[in-house]
Amino acid sequence: MLSQFVFFLAIIVLAMPLGAADWQLEIVDLQGAAIPAARIEVRGLAASKTTGSVVTDDAGRAKIAAPLPVEVRVTASGFDPLMQRIEPGAAREVVLRLRPATIRTTLDVVVKEAPGSGPQVGSALEIEGSGARTVFDAVEKLVPSAFVTRRGVMGYGIATNGTGVVSIRGIGESPNTGVLIVVDGRPDYQGLMGHPLPDFYTLSDAGSVTITPGPASVLYGSNAMGGAIEIKPPRPRPGLHTRLSSSLGSYLTGQHRLNHGGKFGRTYYSLAVGVAHTRGERTGSAFRNRDASVSLGRDLSEHWKASLQGQFGHFHVEDPGPIQAPLVGSYARVGRGGFSMSLDNTYGRNWGYWRVFSSVGHHIITDGFRSVDSTIGFRGHQNFALTPKLTVDGGTDIVRYGGRANNVISGLNYGEHQLTDAAGFSRVHWTPHERWRLNAGFRYDYNSQYGGIVVPEFGVSYRLTDKYSISAVVAKGFRNPTIRELYLFPAPNPVLQPERLWNYQATFQASPRSDLMVWVTGYYADLSNLIVTTGRLPNLRLLNIGAALNRGLEANVRWRARRHIHFTSGYAYLRSTNLGPSIPGHKVNYGIDWDLGKTWLHFGGVTVGPMWANPQRNWRLGGFTLVTLKWTLPVAKHYSVFATVDNLFNHRYQVVAGYPMPGVNAAGGFDLHF
Repeated sequence: MLSQFVFFLAIIVLAMPLGAADWQLEIVDLQGAAIPAARIEVRGLAASKTTGSVVTDDAGRAKIAAPLPVEVRVTASGFDPLMQRIEPGAAREVVLRLRPATIRTTLDVVVKEAPGSGPQVGSALEIEGSGARTVFDAVEKLVPSAFVTRRGVMGYGIATNGTGVVSIRGIGESPNTGVLIVVDGRPDYQGLMGHPLPDFYTLSDAGSVTITPGPASVLYGSNAMGGAIEIKPPRPRPGLHTRLSSSLGSYLTGQHRLNHGGKFGRTYYSLAVGVAHTRGERTGSAFRNRDASVSLGRDLSEHWKASLQGQFGHFHVEDPGPIQAPLVGSYARVGRGGFSMSLDNTYGRNWGYWRVFSSVGHHIITDGFRSVDSTIGFRGHQNFALTPKLTVDGGTDIVRYGGRANNVISGLNYGEHQLTDAAGFSRVHWTPHERWRLNAGFRYDYNSQYGGIVVPEFGVSYRLTDKYSISAVVAKGFRNPTIRELYLFPAPNPVLQPERLWNYQATFQASPRSDLMVWVTGYYADLSNLIVTTGRLPNLRLLNIGAALNRGLEANVRWRARRHIHFTSGYAYLRSTNLGPSIPGHKVNYGIDWDLGKTWLHFGGVTVGPMWANPQRNWRLGGFTLVTLKWTLPVAKHYSVFATVDNLFNHRYQVVAGYPMPGVNAAGGFDLHF
């Protein structure tokens, strides 16, 4: 009788679907060696919430008890994080391979992990859980060392009163040329002005976002002096998938997105369309934007994949002017489009990509300014795992950028200008001992206007125990003068030279328990050769005479208080000898994600200290606290509704002098996917 019972029990266990049973993950490196102490976070896809985390044993294995499908995120010291979706029907033992990482202080805009462990990636679903409206909004909400200027409920704008300037550790400049935006592996900026267009970085086609505080010039060159924000589009999963999201709220502010994609055999495609709009909280502050992207890819073989991606966007933004000097009928219209063609490869011991890209933009501003800019370039990057302990990568960039501009009211013609930038870079990652990891990088960048510049970086990481580690980085960053500064305005100077920065930082990371992680980073940044405007109208001059010393501290905590409660917090302190306007000396981020079973709640906020309102530093703006509440309710398997309240406590504040920000405002919407 007992034997029959055991037999039938075994049959029942074997017949159970994988989605309801325990299964096992094995984490290995590219050579197949086990990676112990790797952290695995398991997230149920139905509500985009983390259901638990485990750590691999000495054999690199861990048991998971979660119904499929799930999304797992794997992090390990010395390796790039990996995010992988595991579908029903997968084997009971799933093997995931991690690639060696570059030592650099990198903070994820969503799930902030330890610096020194490589880039951290968060999905768009996680970003949306915070109530963010744009990529820059998510960066500011969730990274303590980053701050973004804004002037209204939606729409950053451009030109004189334009906002959307993101500063990292006090470096950003205005216009925003000190922090580089990288879209799908290619630097993205306006060819004449050298700055990104923040109103184009919507969540319509953002599969993941990564932020690197500190110079990333070895990898990306100019403009990454203060850091880099990398935006990667999502990749379609097998089968057909469609998602429709729509929201509407205060001031007729709405966001509507449609994503559709499919993968069949070796071929995949995707389409993303987005529309955003607002009437604005002030008369003359309306904004409307539409964007679209399409991609097509095919696996040419087991090792090679080809893809083509195209993007288009157009926005109209109105500027009401400061309250002490309001404007009437002031607006800007911008249209941009571009494409990229890529070849990606993955072999057992080497992997990389080769990419050709191009973009073009048209700008129209009511003060008469008109411009057409373009960028065309090539980027290649290849990695080689020479031994299990030694990895080398290298690559090249060639970019030609520029355009033409004029003013139809004044009749001033700025002419047409083009510059070419070419570079080669290489990095070495060496693990001489299981506790030590060393890396060094080098870039030589040559510009047709300024000549060549050498950019090095060095890093070391030491794992004290499986729960504690320290790391240190020394890196150089630079920013080339833009065509605007060389030939356009306010006082063009064609002999300007690149700005430079040396950054020194050290990080301590602690994870005494599987549900708690703490890390602290201290840094010292020496900026020199900064481009500043001297004199008074009409005798202005741009000169390389600026300098600054930035010293700061960043602290972050992630704590899973209980299985259904996740707490995150971060603090950034900045002290500078030349602190610019709209850059706070103190900033605190905090958030609580609470899984209530049949619903999900996010309560998060940011507290910002006082900051200068103008470059002369004789006018200060007060600090403020903002709180966001987002409630999500799954109504059915593929349908959910949500409500978001911003500035919950109705605080009055200004980020840009003369532009009062809206008080409490709310929005509601739905999300449908099938």
